[in-house]
Amino acid sequence: MLIGIGLVLVTKSHSDWGRFVSHAARDVGLDPSRNGIQRLAAEAHALSARKVVAFGALAVGYGVLEGVEGYGLFRRRRWAEYLTVVATSLLFVPEIWELVKKPTPLKGGGLVVNALIVAYLVHRLRRHED
Repeated sequence: MLIGIGLVLVTKSHSDWGRFVSHAARDVGLDPSRNGIQRLAAEAHALSARKVVAFGALAVGYGVLEGVEGYGLFRRRRWAEYLTVVATSLLFVPEIWELVKKPTPLKGGGLVVNALIVAYLVHRLRRHED
């Protein structure tokens, strides 16, 4: 799904994504004039084509990473376990970014949970090496 979304963003970078958000909200029965949806639509409308392409490329890249990771885990490959630690650790970047921009207890909790997950994965990897 990430790869598909990323490809749409890359190929349709000059679309009015704000209007798309409003129409999508209306299609699923939400009121697009509500504050949260209206703010999201305004932010999507303000995105430059360059940023849309960057987000699309990130989505494609992360989707490929997750696909390779899933294949490796399915085939019980050791490298996939290491890749899982790397992929999970990559989530620290946006979590810390959001926490620095506007800290909330929920964001802090998400960062702590992610850190605990990474610590657990590293612990399991090290235990298997012994």
